[in-house]
Amino acid sequence: MSDDALASVTRNDLLEQVTQVFVDRYGVCPEAVASAPGRVNLLGEHTDYNGGFVLPMTLDLEVAVALGAGANAGAIDIYSDTFDESKRRVVDEEAVGHWSDYILGCLRAAYREPTADAGCRVAVAATLPIGAGISSSAALEVAMLRTAAALSETHMDITETAKLAQRVERDFVGMPCGIMDQFAAAAGSRGKAVFLDTRSLEFEIVPLFSEHRFVVVHSGVRHQLTDDGYATRVAECRAACAALGVEELRDLDSTDLARINELEAPMNRRARHVLTENRRVLDAVKAMKADDSACFGTLMVESHASQRDDYQVSVPEVDALVDGALRAGAVGARLTGGGFGGSVVALVDGANVDAWCRSIRGRFPSARILAVT
Repeated sequence: MSDDALASVTRNDLLEQVTQVFVDRYGVCPEAVASAPGRVNLLGEHTDYNGGFVLPMTLDLEVAVALGAGANAGAIDIYSDTFDESKRRVVDEEAVGHWSDYILGCLRAAYREPTADAGCRVAVAATLPIGAGISSSAALEVAMLRTAAALSETHMDITETAKLAQRVERDFVGMPCGIMDQFAAAAGSRGKAVFLDTRSLEFEIVPLFSEHRFVVVHSGVRHQLTDDGYATRVAECRAACAALGVEELRDLDSTDLARINELEAPMNRRARHVLTENRRVLDAVKAMKADDSACFGTLMVESHASQRDDYQVSVPEVDALVDGALRAGAVGARLTGGGFGGSVVALVDGANVDAWCRSIRGRFPSARILAVT
């Protein structure tokens, strides 16, 4: 299915699709279905696991899960329509580095004695691309937890859902992530941004720009956040905290910049990125409320430079795409997501979006337009 076709599939279409996938696979109807969206992070990269500020926006691209009782005690039968792959997991086994880890982890977290008596069956369908830096794993986690809650007739609020999903990814899957992706999937409102304080978990829904659109473009370089690069950045931030005598890099302000610069490399660069990125998020929220797209675009460009130079999570293909996006007329553009590949988000004048997308497709044959919001 093409990117344009994926983007045209509604939430109801996707829920009907995953229901049919479940019926075709298992011969019975599911007992619960739910979905959750992906997100693009407009500003605030690698700040969430440092107690900082983030500004994600949910997308009209989702993961849907169908769930029902199984035929074998202790067994979880899983089928992904996206991968056309089935997997049987045993409820008491640990993560094995497979995409089904997310489902197993969520079921273990949602049920105190998961599937012990009857087992369960799961089907997954998605319009959200995998490995594109727009949070497919968090969307899968939140959709799975919502489905499990519906099946057990329990209620989980936004914060509880996000915390539980984060715990699955950190403690079971083994990726030391912050809470931004899970919170955005649980709390996001279509067509608006979510300004989140990841320390207090207080959040505010912020309207988008009146005349400009955000365009998400996949670079063609797939990333996987469980690779060593992400975990290394987390460890470097913790080392910087220890050297600076703070609990989290969020505790730093502009008066600390001199002693940050005196740290050994790369801790100095990591801490400097987090400090300046937190400031950019706060400025970006003011720009959005003032409908100041030019200011916001400048902050995006500064953020990408900081990710490239101080946090060192970009790759040449992404840098070239950001540069091409700006040359094609974007007001701002930056790497979004964990880095090491993935996607770029650009802010484009709404009147020129179609021409801008054609230019990007022509200049970057491996790039894919994922969403225009």
